Amino acid sequence: MTIVQSLVGLLLVLTPTLLVWQHVGMTRVLEISPRHPYGVTVTDDRNENGKSVASLVPASDALTMHCDLRAGYAWPFCKLQFHLGQGGKGMDFSQFDSITFDMRYSGESGRKIRLHMTNFEPEFSTVSDWNSQRYNSVEFDAPAQTTYTIPVNVLRTADWWITAHDVPLEKTYSRLDNVTAIEISTGSVPPGQAITIEVRSIQFRGKWISNTRLLTWLVGAWIGCGLLGLSLSLLHVRSSLSATNARLELLAAVNKALELEARDLANQAHTDPLTGALNRQGLREVLMKRLHVGGHVDQEMAVVFMDLDHFKRINDQYGHDAGDEVLRRFATAIRDAVRASDKLVRWGGEEFLLLCPETDVPQAVSMLEKLRAALASQDWPHGLRVTSSFGVTSLKPEEDIGAAIKRADGALYLAKANGRDRVEIA
Repeated sequence: MTIVQSLVGLLLVLTPTLLVWQHVGMTRVLEISPRHPYGVTVTDDRNENGKSVASLVPASDALTMHCDLRAGYAWPFCKLQFHLGQGGKGMDFSQFDSITFDMRYSGESGRKIRLHMTNFEPEFSTVSDWNSQRYNSVEFDAPAQTTYTIPVNVLRTADWWITAHDVPLEKTYSRLDNVTAIEISTGSVPPGQAITIEVRSIQFRGKWISNTRLLTWLVGAWIGCGLLGLSLSLLHVRSSLSATNARLELLAAVNKALELEARDLANQAHTDPLTGALNRQGLREVLMKRLHVGGHVDQEMAVVFMDLDHFKRINDQYGHDAGDEVLRRFATAIRDAVRASDKLVRWGGEEFLLLCPETDVPQAVSMLEKLRAALASQDWPHGLRVTSSFGVTSLKPEEDIGAAIKRADGALYLAKANGRDRVEIA
């Protein structure tokens, strides 16, 4: 939720900032002038068997075309050409909105100017035929002022080009995504006059990011942020429900594993007063802490069931006080031999349970063999020789601990049946 809140805050700042910037700034300018001529030439209607004559006078601040417009060709013309590409590769002008001219026109009759932008399209155009390119054109009266602006969207595909290439109606739109040349031409004015067109600059202006595209991006960002927030909220709810269900399963598993004699142990302390080992209530608490928050043990745990061999003989021969002392020393010997994280539980009488977290069976067996040797060298009351039998198994993640205890108990009985004073594995 913190991530979503941060994203919403960022979008709240970016949205008005980008909209204002797009409106008042973010302007892209492409200039054609003596400083950026892009390869300039003049041509006239003599290529069409006409008689008009055009000439170019370049200067540091202007490109001037002089035109002696003469009758001869049906549509006499002179034109100034700026070449923007070659071999069918031009420039993309589709993102420009307006054209600003710094241009002077002089002539005896009429002030008509034609603007052509030729667009190379593989569907219709070939490199060897200049006139096969789409002619996007507009004719307008040159104003008296030298600087003026026209919108780009006034350009239309020339009718003669549509007819010559049999262009279907749905493709007669203007297209400016691969412009190879820009032409400034004389318009429909009477021949027999001298015309001068002086171009100081032609500037194409547009936005680096169009308003439509910016709005699309912003709407997409807001929708994405909303979807992200919804997804994270659902994941959070799902995680909370999973954790709750896992805790309920955990409680059920622990209660099932310890339901044997659980009612009798409800009011007892956690520690056996004789040996200092945990009692069954203490075991319950240990298991609750040892289980992972997801409802299962974190890692493998060794479970050891053990008891003293021939303990009844000790009680019968030396009395219960001696038996109690043997139990105390036995519990002390075990605690001295195991880790602080290992938990010893007095299960009942001379039976003990040992839980060794993060321990596999081979590690547990190695530890128990050392313990068995230590018991043999222990100082016992009345010079007794005390041994113990061990049954060991492993509690796997997601396993019911009650099942592991039963396996360990079965291994303990096997150890007794096989001669006592030994370790058996379930």
